[in-house]
Amino acid sequence: MIKDRINHRDRFTQSMLLFGLGLGVIYWIIDSVLYTLTAKGPADLSPLMSLVSTEGIWQRFVVVCFLVIFGSHVQYTVKKRREVEQSLSETEERYRALVENSTDAIISVNDQMQVIQWNRAASELFGFSKELMMGKPIDVIIPEKFKEQHREGLRRFLASGQTSLVGRTAELEGLRKDGTTRPIEVSLSHDNTHGVSTFTAIIRETTERRKALEALRESEERYRNLFEDSKDAVLIWTVDSKILGVNQATLEIFGCSIEDMIGSEISDIYVEKTDYSKFQTRLDREGAIRGYEITLKKKNGTLLDCLFTATVRKGKDGKILGYQGIARDVTELKHNERELKRTMDVLRKSIGGITQAMSSMVESRDPYTAGHQKRVADLARAIAKDMGLTPDQIDAVRMAGTLHDIGKMAVPAEILTSPARLTEKAFELIKDHPQTAYNILQEIEFPWPIADIVLQHHERMNGTGYPSGITGDDIRVEARIIAVADVVEAIASHRPYRAALGIDKALEEIQDKRGTMYDPAVVDSCVKLFNDSQYKIK
Repeated sequence: MIKDRINHRDRFTQSMLLFGLGLGVIYWIIDSVLYTLTAKGPADLSPLMSLVSTEGIWQRFVVVCFLVIFGSHVQYTVKKRREVEQSLSETEERYRALVENSTDAIISVNDQMQVIQWNRAASELFGFSKELMMGKPIDVIIPEKFKEQHREGLRRFLASGQTSLVGRTAELEGLRKDGTTRPIEVSLSHDNTHGVSTFTAIIRETTERRKALEALRESEERYRNLFEDSKDAVLIWTVDSKILGVNQATLEIFGCSIEDMIGSEISDIYVEKTDYSKFQTRLDREGAIRGYEITLKKKNGTLLDCLFTATVRKGKDGKILGYQGIARDVTELKHNERELKRTMDVLRKSIGGITQAMSSMVESRDPYTAGHQKRVADLARAIAKDMGLTPDQIDAVRMAGTLHDIGKMAVPAEILTSPARLTEKAFELIKDHPQTAYNILQEIEFPWPIADIVLQHHERMNGTGYPSGITGDDIRVEARIIAVADVVEAIASHRPYRAALGIDKALEEIQDKRGTMYDPAVVDSCVKLFNDSQYKIK
């Protein structure tokens, strides 16, 4: 429409300029003719000469100039109006595009509450097309329970010109075409141009935002409950070391009131200021510390063994805003650990004493091999340590080595002390000693699988051992170690039926049968102990 008016103005401007020029020329000619007809000069004065006659020429010139100026002014005025209308047209186009492409629903209604503007987002939000809604009452999108309230608000506005919704944002509900409702946020404005009232609403669905807010509230509630209900002390402090917040457990653990804690120095709960400085420096450097063992103190000076976990709180710009930490009181746990360690030490000593007594009982029946079990236990322990076994496994190897021949208590003494080679029948009796030892040891509740290790110490990698003939990894690694240590000690030491053969012969024996009868890793470790570490059997 505005473009049509602009084109019309262009044509009118051109016409007005030509009209002014034409009117000036016509005026000149008519004035000259009238002057000629009324002239009192010579009768032969021609009309052509009258056109340039000096008499009256300035009057005609002024009139013509006036008409030309008038036409130019009209042209200029129309041109400026055209520019304004062109700008208005562009603004209108931008406004229309802005409204149509807005992600928010934009709806305008007249004072009869009939829709006069309905954008695409409104169609998407409420499910009604623009063609269907134009000219229709707006209350089609208002839930039934709010319609009377809406009508009363309109009547009050028409009567007083005032409404509580205009100029502010309100959270309401909107009715969709399918009959469902959506939570919406409405910003309402009013325009009264030429006495005609128009209401425009910018509407945004708030379903997701409400969900997010509800989730945030739930999260905050969970965090608050976690903070308050925690059995550990939770502390929040500032960059200048002032305590900003604590939970109830903090007050109970440190024996303080809330007034004592809030605003006090976080370093006050440390035994030494240097402990605080060291902890804070590391926290700033690493950003988080977990399970830091530290001794803190209560208000009355009582010391607390604590595990401190803390993190740095940073802003979006990466600047440190403060710190938060959780201190767990493990004083009782530490005490229990110390008591348990003391008990375990006593138990180990007791077991060691009992084990040594049992070993001595065996050796008392075979004085020629006295000390054999202890020497096997020492060598086996050294091999286990060199192989990198765990402390528990090393202890198990030492204990099983000390008891590995306890089953010989059931073998007649004359067989054990016989200076001659054993007969096949006597050897069969000797082969029963691992099973006998197992039967004795399985009734004792050791902290390690001693009975199983002793049972397997004569098994061999290729299955030629006894009593079960098991192979490879089916044999416990502790038993494989004792097997090598037992053979080395036996060959290197004196026996009733032969003199000692020496350590070189013993190492040669296990190297020859490495991988077939003896575990390769155990053999290599044993050889290294004697060759590189200068180990000696004592």
